[in-house]
Amino acid sequence: MPSLQTALPPELADSVIRLYRECLRRAKYIGHQQHNTQLLVNLVRQQFRRNMHETDPEKIQKLKDE
Repeated sequence: MPSLQTALPPELADSVIRLYRECLRRAKYIGHQQHNTQLLVNLVRQQFRRNMHETDPEKIQKLKDE
C-alpha cells in the first residue's frame, strides 16, 4: 500500500497532514475546556481514517473544503 506522500502530489499530501495535525490540536484544546478530549480526538481520527485511502486529488480537495 503506498504511503500518503507517494500516492499524492507533495503539496497536497503536506496540506492534508497539516490539516490533520491542526484538527487534533484543536480537538485537544476544546476537549480540555469541555472535559471530553478523548471523544473529540477520536472523532477527528475517525473522520480522517474513513478517507485515508482516497487518492483522487480533486476528491481530497473537496473533502478538505467541507
